[in-house]
Amino acid sequence: MVDDETEKEEVSGLEKMSIRDFTITDEFISVEKGMPCRELAKRLMEVPRGAIFLLNENNVPVGAVTAREFLIATVKGIDLLVASGDEIMNTNIMEIGVDDPISEVLLKISSYAPYAVVVKDSDGTFLGYFSPKDYHEALHKTGVI
Repeated sequence: MVDDETEKEEVSGLEKMSIRDFTITDEFISVEKGMPCRELAKRLMEVPRGAIFLLNENNVPVGAVTAREFLIATVKGIDLLVASGDEIMNTNIMEIGVDDPISEVLLKISSYAPYAVVVKDSDGTFLGYFSPKDYHEALHKTGVI
């Protein structure tokens, strides 16, 4: 049986947990937008279960590419031998702060269902990727699943 004091400690621990408590620098690579799909496919082999973020001239993620985008492009008849990543990237990207409480982040993700979640510092600098693996880990750490 959990007493009220233990329950309060668990809730306050959850509220203190932020994105900093997760490894956000793995499972992705970033490249300049405009990269040819042929090169993107080669680079994707470096992170087979991850994503490639296409960055604009200000190093801001403007799209994400995974194996899924290559499949969709193939179905659409896009010639991947001549297309660029800009033509196939998914732009449904959510931005979160590195110090955002995990409880708020999980709520935002479940509400908006973004394709990818990027993490930025307080200055807006791109720091990393809150991947599906991180999301699943957060659900476990918070006791949701």
